[in-house]
Amino acid sequence: VSLFTLEGEAEWYHEGDFHFPVLSAEREKLQGTLDLAVATMWNTAEFVEQSSKIRKKKYLVQNFEVGFYPPGSPYRIATSATYRMRSPMEYVTISKWCQNWLREEYHTEAAYLPNGIDPSFYPKRGRDLQGKIRILIEGDCSAEHKNVDESFRIVDLLDKDKYEIWYMSYNAKPKAHYRVDRFLHSVPYEQVAEVYGQCDILLKSSFLESFSYPPLEMMATGGYAVVVPNDGNQEYLVDGKNCLLYPCGDLEAGLAAIQRISTDPVLRETLYQGGLETAGVRD
Repeated sequence: VSLFTLEGEAEWYHEGDFHFPVLSAEREKLQGTLDLAVATMWNTAEFVEQSSKIRKKKYLVQNFEVGFYPPGSPYRIATSATYRMRSPMEYVTISKWCQNWLREEYHTEAAYLPNGIDPSFYPKRGRDLQGKIRILIEGDCSAEHKNVDESFRIVDLLDKDKYEIWYMSYNAKPKAHYRVDRFLHSVPYEQVAEVYGQCDILLKSSFLESFSYPPLEMMATGGYAVVVPNDGNQEYLVDGKNCLLYPCGDLEAGLAAIQRISTDPVLRETLYQGGLETAGVRD
């Protein structure tokens, strides 16, 4: 296995005991042949499609990436064009929602490969929510569709003496006006489960996701999730059964959901059991 990147200088990628060579798709000229190459974002699809050195070509569509860009952006057109590539490109996607819009809007059939997690990677523990309650906000605040600003507007309404706010983001750093007690930046994947396990409630306000991992990861540790519903998380989230959902933009509803979890032990037990069951099904 080798990795091709469009940017960056890394020559190796390390995952546990495995070490994969990293090549630049722009700087390197492919001399040999590859049995299989998988494009993983719209701007990698052209490289895979046009190379005559690749025997089998697949495109893993991870999201409706057109929505990453504002109306009028030329990137919207370029992204959209990659969803219409013909044979020999084979399409794969990770959610029923993505499979449906590829078929309905682009007349492209994609194989469905369900996302999942390894529950053993996420040690579970019950939360009694005694003392200060720890809220985790996750997401890149520079990406509009992650809607991170809304999460921070909600936690601004919480009692500072009762709630502690952790913010985890791989790329972006917190904005100056964010209330953050602890910032976790570029946390390695193998340490992410530990972060979820140390927090009580995940607040996730993204309005565009192909498949949203954070609520599922939080459930796997036995924690609670307050989430804006979107096409990418409604595949497994059920309000009042394994999470609490609130409408995008309704700060008071998001605040009320956090307060319900904080004060209702019967609800917490329901969400705890439902969350663990959901994570188990997604093994």
